Amino acid sequence: MTVETDDDDEKICPFCGAKMMEYRHRLNEPLVVSLAKLRRAGGGPLNIKILGLTHNQWDNFQKLRYFDLVRQVWVDGSRRRGVWEITDHGRAFLAGREPSHRSVWTYRGKRTRWEDEPMVYVGAVVGGYQLREEWAEEAVPHPQDPPRDTLFDL
Repeated sequence: MTVETDDDDEKICPFCGAKMMEYRHRLNEPLVVSLAKLRRAGGGPLNIKILGLTHNQWDNFQKLRYFDLVRQVWVDGSRRRGVWEITDHGRAFLAGREPSHRSVWTYRGKRTRWEDEPMVYVGAVVGGYQLREEWAEEAVPHPQDPPRDTLFDL
């Protein structure tokens, strides 16, 4: 079998004409924010339409499955279109208890391999990210009247 290439050095299957390319995907802030929105909504299973994702987040949400952070919901052997749930690994990653791979390679929508690089925790992907509960625990009351020595003298 001979594999043809086009002008961009993309390999093309001589039988079906499909691209025979492997693609690299990086775990990034919009993906992690999407994951956090799913978790805040209860973790699923739910249709991601209700999450208020940006166009970018909507288009790329499914990439979270390459990192084993979410899974699509199937019922009676059929996938529920748009219905996803967070995995145990996804919850642990958001909580900062487990790292994730930073990059993954896919071929025709299936993960083929992990990038050979150090794994990362959520804070390395989204600097300063905290779960709502953690953020609330660090909150302090705001004084009604600030102490006199902190006001600017005009």
